[in-house]
Amino acid sequence: MPPRPCTVLLVDDQPMFVDGIESLLDRVSEVLIVGKAHNGNDALELVSTHKPDLVLMDISMPGMDGIEATKRICKASPDTRVIVLSMYGHREFVLELLDSGVGGYLLKTSGKDELLNAIRTVAQGDQYIAQELRAVAHAADRNHDREGETRYGPLTSREVDVVKLILQERTTQEIADGLSLSVATVETHRRNIFHKLDCRNMVGLVKYAMERGWK
Repeated sequence: MPPRPCTVLLVDDQPMFVDGIESLLDRVSEVLIVGKAHNGNDALELVSTHKPDLVLMDISMPGMDGIEATKRICKASPDTRVIVLSMYGHREFVLELLDSGVGGYLLKTSGKDELLNAIRTVAQGDQYIAQELRAVAHAADRNHDREGETRYGPLTSREVDVVKLILQERTTQEIADGLSLSVATVETHRRNIFHKLDCRNMVGLVKYAMERGWK
């Protein structure tokens, strides 16, 4: 008998992108699409219902983003593996998701052959990282300059608050007043944010915020 096809759930808030991936994979006999979701909450429900072998997960979605949804799926359904599809190869995303147990990380610019290679690799229990991102993913100094840390961590809730206010073009004094912090503390948060996200300027910060659905 032929081997059982790999069951796959597609998750992206752009229906045209999901339909395109579905059309591509419908022609692959070793893959079976069992559902489609357009946000993290629906993805969790469908994973609970179908227990797919694999989830192709977007990051930027309304409500629960793909990073949080991936972490919850890895806990709720350990046998379901996740491949993240992202517009950006941002260092913070890659390291955070690798620490959460993601099976693969692909850029949306990847071609059909790489997508199929990633699905086959992850379905077999291995990890697949887009070729362009492998230097970041395997960097040995991911905790460089963060003494005492044993894993890469995302922004703290307070740092998220500061980012959102920065994106609203609030001044340092306005952020300090709004969060009941000192100006010096806000400046410290700002430095830590840019360091953690490996951003050199506001352009990098805006790209990160857009991917997380904050802007």
